[in-house]
Amino acid sequence: MKQSANLHVEATAAVVGDVLADLGTYPHWNDLVQEATPTEATDERPAWITTLRAQVGPLARSKQLRFVRMIDVVDDAVRQIRFERLELDGREHAEWVMETEVRCNGPGATAVTLELSYSGGLWMPALGNVLGGAIERATTRLPAYVSSLG
Repeated sequence: MKQSANLHVEATAAVVGDVLADLGTYPHWNDLVQEATPTEATDERPAWITTLRAQVGPLARSKQLRFVRMIDVVDDAVRQIRFERLELDGREHAEWVMETEVRCNGPGATAVTLELSYSGGLWMPALGNVLGGAIERATTRLPAYVSSLG
């Protein structure tokens, strides 16, 4: 399952990209991410223990995952950032991927594409609605958060 959204942020691409490259900022603007605490890096790539929380009607489920920033590159003035679930327990897990593309859209304006994908089968198809809603809310909360930074 994959959910995505495009949005516009009134800030420089550098500022927006730095916010999106730090998973620790996500609880401030993405209500799916309840907590993201830095943890031991993998191959010098930053990692976070992250608590995701989804609610479907009266039922809520939380899941703690270890995310690693696998990609943070600028190519042709587009910054690509990718976080992947990467557990250290040696077991196979459902894939969670958060990808972002940050592109300058003029002076002080940035275009952002957010994408979240999940390969597991838990709570399908209701989880698709939950993830879609979280991404949709993030399209208003991210610009407000970036604006609050000054």
